[in-house]
Amino acid sequence: MRISMNFSPRLQQEVEKWASRQGISAEEFILIAVADKINALDRQAAQKNNDLQDSEAISGESPQQPKAYRKEGILVLDVELPKNFDLNAAIDELREERIREQIDL
Repeated sequence: MRISMNFSPRLQQEVEKWASRQGISAEEFILIAVADKINALDRQAAQKNNDLQDSEAISGESPQQPKAYRKEGILVLDVELPKNFDLNAAIDELREERIREQIDL
């Protein structure tokens, strides 16, 4: 799947700044941010599911960190997606969060 994203110039600068500080490419930074968001949504969904089932709270185990690597020149992010995950909706939500953060600056 190929996704094209248009960032505002300010957001692009922020992505590049933070990626550079972490010693990774802007593309890697964005992929890791998306994977972190997916993990957070997955944890939220699991928590809601547990609440609905009136079961025990989720254990304190932290989710597995996404693994990013290059294979044949392509950046690969190895992360398990929750069932029925909508990547485009997650990207839209990330964009909205960043816009709100820019407005608050």
